[in-house]
Amino acid sequence: MWTALKMTLRPLPPLLQEKSQREINEDPDRIASDLSAIREWIEKQPHLKSVNPSDQWLLAFLRGNKFSLEKTKNKLDMYYTLRTVVPEIFRNRNPFDPTVQAILNMGIFLPLRVTKSEDSCRVCLQRFKDFDSSKYRFVDIVKVCFMIIEILILEDDNFIIAGEEFLMDGTGLDLTTLSQWTPALAKKCVTIFTKALPVRLKSSYLFNMSPGYETAYNLFKIFLSEKLKNRFHIYGNGFEALYDVMPRNLLPKEYGGEQGTVQELTDYWKKKVESYSEWYLREELACSDESLRPNNPHTSSSLFGVEGSFRKLLVD
Repeated sequence: MWTALKMTLRPLPPLLQEKSQREINEDPDRIASDLSAIREWIEKQPHLKSVNPSDQWLLAFLRGNKFSLEKTKNKLDMYYTLRTVVPEIFRNRNPFDPTVQAILNMGIFLPLRVTKSEDSCRVCLQRFKDFDSSKYRFVDIVKVCFMIIEILILEDDNFIIAGEEFLMDGTGLDLTTLSQWTPALAKKCVTIFTKALPVRLKSSYLFNMSPGYETAYNLFKIFLSEKLKNRFHIYGNGFEALYDVMPRNLLPKEYGGEQGTVQELTDYWKKKVESYSEWYLREELACSDESLRPNNPHTSSSLFGVEGSFRKLLVD
């Protein structure tokens, strides 16, 4: 079995292999048996009968949970449950859908092409400069962001092993856009990111934030652990102060960097997402059947149970 797995699993560069063994308990000699154990568990779950992920996908979840089999099972279960329970984010993900195409063309979520070193985090840039809240919904931004994150889970070992550094440029965020950031959507996003995906957020830097962002940010923080709250850092206007933590050679030219333009990054990720069109279509069927879950089935209200809006919080 190990011979077959070596053919389907991507080898790691030396420094990243060392980091994986040192920091997240990876043992190359145990990977085959861990994958086998996870597959056997999936096969025994009646509500996950449509789920048959690749070895690389399962390995990403093992790495994201520091090779704890129980934590990996819990995250996989939650991930496929949310594919069913949160259809506004995990369904109808055709890259050629006009709304998805429009958001891809805006370059709203752009993982950067290079890392600080062979074993460093992946830096992801979030920007809203071209987002038109009168034409598109904030939840559609969230959908496209998670579509790209799933590609990173499959392809990017730095993202999984070393983690993510998040840059958010708030230019263009207005109250109309922020009013769509409801408590329900905030809780769903945090739940997906922290309980359903093998993602390790190492730090987050917010800059060029518009007036009124504090309420949206405070709403977001309600659902974060203290550990994650301490990883968010807010800067003023401009991005010069970021150079102390983010080398210029990682950034696009528009941010004083040396790595091409935002448009080039946008074009790259648009083509990349489009290349996954068959994968998104196939994965649409891989989700939990809550009617077959032992004990109590999960629903949106049982998992989230939160209502209200940012607009109401502004009034309050």
